[in-house]
This record gives sequence, structure tokens and C-alpha cells, in this order.
Amino acid sequence: MDIPAPSSIPHRFQVFVGFHTDVGKVRKKNEDALTEGGVPLGYLLVVADGMGGHDWGEKASALSVTIIHDVMRAATTDPRGSLTTAVNRANAVVYEQAGRMGRTMGATCVACLISGGKLYVVHAGDARAYLLRASVLFPLTRDHSYVQEIADAKGPVMAGTLPESFGHMVSRSLGTQPTVQVCDRDPVSLSAGDVILLCSDGLTNTVDESRIRSTLAGTTPREAANRLVVMANDAGGPDNITVVVARIDTEVSLTDAAYMRIKDLHSMFVKTKEGKLHPIVGGLLDPATWSLTAVVIDLRNVAKPLKCTLSISEMGPIMFGKQTVDIPQSTEALVEMARGGLWHSDVKSTQPASVRG
Repeated sequence: MDIPAPSSIPHRFQVFVGFHTDVGKVRKKNEDALTEGGVPLGYLLVVADGMGGHDWGEKASALSVTIIHDVMRAATTDPRGSLTTAVNRANAVVYEQAGRMGRTMGATCVACLISGGKLYVVHAGDARAYLLRASVLFPLTRDHSYVQEIADAKGPVMAGTLPESFGHMVSRSLGTQPTVQVCDRDPVSLSAGDVILLCSDGLTNTVDESRIRSTLAGTTPREAANRLVVMANDAGGPDNITVVVARIDTEVSLTDAAYMRIKDLHSMFVKTKEGKLHPIVGGLLDPATWSLTAVVIDLRNVAKPLKCTLSISEMGPIMFGKQTVDIPQSTEALVEMARGGLWHSDVKSTQPASVRG
């Protein structure tokens, strides 16, 4: 299915990220691993699903995401080539480690880089990436599995006659061979409102894509990640489940893009329709979503000083000096992306690190 071109490609936007990983209902250990965070070229998202049993799958997946992240931290040019190099480097390191230990271990992997208004995707195995745009869920990867390869060569009817055990056999992975032919698709131009999903097969083997689509469309990234894991567990949770969800937010201006924290509100005012300014002395957060739902104002311009709580929907503009500042509707924002996809080290997250997942 072709992905329609975005109506506009933002040169400056925010990335909202939520993630969740769980051992499931059957396995004793979680062999999945993930990483997400800012790198010089933009914002990196990676999910790996370990193979090898015992502790070996866990080691392979953890090593894979670590190597990819380390390589991307050093990369400053060529987003597509750098991401491919990072995944290939992870394959080499995991294979070398396995050889030293005298064990066979590996990991399926999907890695995405948001850079310069585009999404770059590289993968090996059956960990998947999707893009939700305008309520349509587009697959960005095609499984590297024996069932998929037989379906491509002989047709889905022939693939359907294979034993059920074949469904868990991948044809490509990191660390099981000296080299791996990773798949790097053409970059996708991003648009405000796009939602990106990375996941291990513990989700896609148990939850229909229609339910995945509706969940991504109806909740915040953090809530979506948590709900998808719950859905997989409700369906039996036969495997580890890892989900990373990223939303591209609306374009913001270069002058009014500063993040605000609760303490920053103390120097701002609510302007009433009569034109009076009342200072904000506090704010109320919804603990479920970490969104700002109301502010507490000091009515110092009335006859008897009082404090009052107003919901966001009831408020007028927030004034900071002579500048009108929009109240942030969510504190999930992890990073602000600028023209060229560069990471701004001076931008601070409004979400505490302890609740980012």
C-alpha cells in the first residue's frame, strides 16, 4: 500500500514518545530490548527481540540496541547510510560475542531515525514498524521470515500449508551470521499528526492490525504503548511484548517554542475578558497523562484577595511579558526537532525522566 504524500512537511516539530515492554504471560524472561533518544542527526527509536534461549537472547538484544545507539551518537551526516551502518555494526558485534562464548545467539531488530522531516527505517527479522496517517495504518517493514518468503515465491496458499512452528522462524537476524542483508526502505516524509509504531512480534502475533490502528489513533503515545501491551497479554501473552510509539506534533514557530514547566507558570498571567491580568501561582496535572488540566490564579485585582482554579478550557490566553504563550496541552514532549533534523541540546523536556515510559 502506497503512503500518501503529507499535506505539508514541517521543518520544525515536536516528537512525543511513549513505550512499554513486558515479559508476557508465558516466558520467564524478557528478551526484548529498546532504546529511544536524541542523537546528532535527530531522534532514534530501536526495538530488538532476542533469540537464543536462557540469557543469550537477552544479551543479543541488549547488545544490539546499545551498539546501534552508540554508532548513531557519533554519526553527523548521511542519516540513511549511518542507520544502515549502525545495524550492520550491531550484527558484527553480536556475532563476534557469540563466537567468543561458543553460543548461537541473535536478535531481530527494527531501527528508525527521525531526521530532517523524514523517517528512515532499517530492519532485519520480524520486528516491525508502522506509520499511522489519516487513520490508515501503513506497514513500513516486511517480515524476514520463511513463511513470508514462501508466500512471496509460491503464494499465500502454499505458505498456509506449512506447520505452525514455521511461523516463528526468521530468515534474517542480527548476530547469527557474519553479515546480514538488512532492509533499508526509502525515507518517508513526515507530517504533523503522523504516528510511528515500532514493536516486537509479541504484539503483532496476538493483536489484529485493526485494533492496533484504533488504539494508536485514539490515545497519547504513552497510553497507546501501555494499552497495546495489555491487549497482547489479554490475548494470552505467549511472547515478550515491546512497543514504542512516537507522534509527530504540529509545527511550532521559532520564537514561541519554549517548553514550560509548572514553576515557569509562576511568572505568567491569565488575562480576563475585561483585560485584567491575574498571576498564575500553580498548576494541576492529570497523573494519568501528565497533561496540564488547570491553573491556580491569584485574584489580586479583586476587592478581597482570593485564589481560584480554572480549567484549561475556560482560560483566556496566558501572557508572558508582552508575548502570548500557549499553554502546553501535554508534558510528554521529549525533544524538539528543528530544520535539518538537528538535536537542540538547550531544549529541556517538561516530562520527568522517571515517568517518560
